[in-house]
Amino acid sequence: MEISDPQAKTLTKQLLARISAGQLKEDPEQLMIAHKMDALIAALVARKSGWFSGRKWLADLMPWRKPSAAHGQHDGEMKGIYLWGGVGRGKSMLMDSFVELARQAYGLTVSRFHFHDFMLTAHAQVHKERQKGTADPTAGVVTHLTDGADVICFDEMEVRDIADAMIIARVMDGYMKSGGVLIATSNRHPDDLYQDGLQRERFLPFIKALKTHNDVVEMQGETDWRQRVLAGIPGWYHPLDAKTDTAMQQAMDQLSGGMPLHQVVVPMAGREFTVNKTAAGVAWMDFSELCAVPLAAADYLMLAERFAGLLISHIPRLSDSTQNEARRLMWLVDAFYDRKRFLICSAETAINDLYEGHQWKAEFPRTMSRLQEMSRIPEISTPRL
Repeated sequence: MEISDPQAKTLTKQLLARISAGQLKEDPEQLMIAHKMDALIAALVARKSGWFSGRKWLADLMPWRKPSAAHGQHDGEMKGIYLWGGVGRGKSMLMDSFVELARQAYGLTVSRFHFHDFMLTAHAQVHKERQKGTADPTAGVVTHLTDGADVICFDEMEVRDIADAMIIARVMDGYMKSGGVLIATSNRHPDDLYQDGLQRERFLPFIKALKTHNDVVEMQGETDWRQRVLAGIPGWYHPLDAKTDTAMQQAMDQLSGGMPLHQVVVPMAGREFTVNKTAAGVAWMDFSELCAVPLAAADYLMLAERFAGLLISHIPRLSDSTQNEARRLMWLVDAFYDRKRFLICSAETAINDLYEGHQWKAEFPRTMSRLQEMSRIPEISTPRL
């Protein structure tokens, strides 16, 4: 692949353009990470296409390392990026930006996973291999799930139990040692992963491998950009009209930092659930996609696990004729409330007038109370023309 202007398409320039357009606020830490990701893209392109020779700009950017073999690396091995820091700092937004640029501008193959989704799929694949009697059921998991990608991206890496700890250690340790490139985001430093976990000593070699094969970068600073944005966005819009639809679009634009929306597939109890509009860890769906389909309480827990927040459009007034939809909305609100996620909704009515049925008359007030609390600031009623 030949690129006439190697600096024309960089994540750094994209961020600066979005800052100039008012979609993002300038954050030196984000720009520093963007530069590192640009360097990694340059290195991946060079390795894939063999056009490093004679291109000084690549040599200046490429994050090659040449430590001794005693540290578990080979000469010229490329390091990935382990990005950690507080919530709302823009880690998922940066990863989404990296993935889009790497795929669309440079033709790289990127396998991007929310870490929780990856572990669910990995567990299922390991189970299949065990049923077939495979000697090492973890050996082919990465190949099966990533299909030879140039780089694997994990968003929100967090290891919670011994099953996850053992599988991810077996799967990813071999991947990195064989030269595989990883980008991961997390709220924790590698040393704090699986903290105080059962048999944690068996997980420590993987932590060492993470630090050896990746550039561990803390995204410093205390500004929670997502909370700053949320503070200026109402949580409830009504009635349903063109102005409300526009307001929801603007809310998503603000929360995504102007990132293009993309589709993700969320594993749910042996099946897949497609979310068509996501960016920067936030999803946007229509009420009918969420509550007029046969989802269970556990499925909404999966969505709350997967996303930092959810925008729901076109919630109708609910009654006994829509008791199933009302029940699912109750489950959804409980799931997102319990995990301290945010909701932004557009609806036919104010929250207090949302339910007029009898089936859930005793239970729905709790849902309304939680919606009021999750709205954070007074709901907005757009004037009827």
